[in-house]
Amino acid sequence: MLAGFLLLRLFVLPAGQTGQQSGRSSQHVHWVIDGDTFDLQDKRRVRLLGIDAPELPHLDKPGEFWAPESTAWLKNLIEGHNVTLQFQGQDKYGRHLAWAWTADGRLINQASLNAGMSRLLDAFGLPADLEPALRQAESEARLLKKGLWKKSRKR
Repeated sequence: MLAGFLLLRLFVLPAGQTGQQSGRSSQHVHWVIDGDTFDLQDKRRVRLLGIDAPELPHLDKPGEFWAPESTAWLKNLIEGHNVTLQFQGQDKYGRHLAWAWTADGRLINQASLNAGMSRLLDAFGLPADLEPALRQAESEARLLKKGLWKKSRKR
């Protein structure tokens, strides 16, 4: 049995894919929940990695500044469209954590930062190949006062 697993590991599963969802796949976005979360056609809920979008009002909590705009931005970009996802496990709420690309190859996580629709979330680490671009995207949005970085926070 051990030999069978080793053969499977060597010839079928690429490095880094030993039971974790790390391969890329094209999926259809059914519904955008907020600026960093959406549901797929197959009912899985996806949470974008590396970003934290403002929260919409829910339960007894008021909404955060720029939450409706952030949600609308993501909805306009991906709802009803196919995206390419690279999954990296699940969070404590059962959401599938992912890096996501539009059909034309834009990294959605980075585009959200660049448009000022979210903040960088690096508390759990960032991939070395993406970290510089993600940090630059947020820095540029802050500098240019885009989205949630605008000076006026009137509601």
